[in-house]
Amino acid sequence: MSYPRSAFAEQNSEHLWQLVEDYPLATVITSEPDCQLVHMPLSLNQDKTQLLGHANLANPLTQLKSAQLRVLFRGPDAYLSPSQVAGIMLPTWDYATVHISGQLREITHPDDKYAAMQRQLKQFESPANPWEMSMLSENQIAKLFSQLFFFSIEITSMTGTFKLSQNKNNDTRQAIAHLLEAQGNPLSRYYQQKTGCSASRSAQ
Repeated sequence: MSYPRSAFAEQNSEHLWQLVEDYPLATVITSEPDCQLVHMPLSLNQDKTQLLGHANLANPLTQLKSAQLRVLFRGPDAYLSPSQVAGIMLPTWDYATVHISGQLREITHPDDKYAAMQRQLKQFESPANPWEMSMLSENQIAKLFSQLFFFSIEITSMTGTFKLSQNKNNDTRQAIAHLLEAQGNPLSRYYQQKTGCSASRSAQ
């Protein structure tokens, strides 16, 4: 028996990439020399072959240099109660996650460090009032970079689990989609992507 259930597997790579970009705070799992969990924001590079990040020098990733890692991106989730949705018999939890495996590589060249930092700033900073590297002098940038460990994770595999009550009938999924949209839960968008369910349909 496969787990998670194959019915919950998300095969659309664009949906997986979008979750990674929308929920960039990742859990990085190491296995060498010990199993450790590290939480940090990661960004996709331009061609979506690498995850880019940086960490302070106390981070355990600095001791690995080159290792196989697993990375978890946790998207939106929702607790569902039978008191809210008539079609479910027991309480359950729906969610969307992406798991990535890859090879850790240290970024050492200053130009590559700068590019990696720029990539993250482009994703994370508000367009209305962004903080930019150009606000720092060359000496300040050099000092900043000396205090950070820059790295990439070469992506070797990616899987997604979008548990969206696919084991329930269409009327029940429509009711869940309607509930989530009414609550303003972003998981409702995943229902629309994966199942075609929406509040507007359920109201018809």
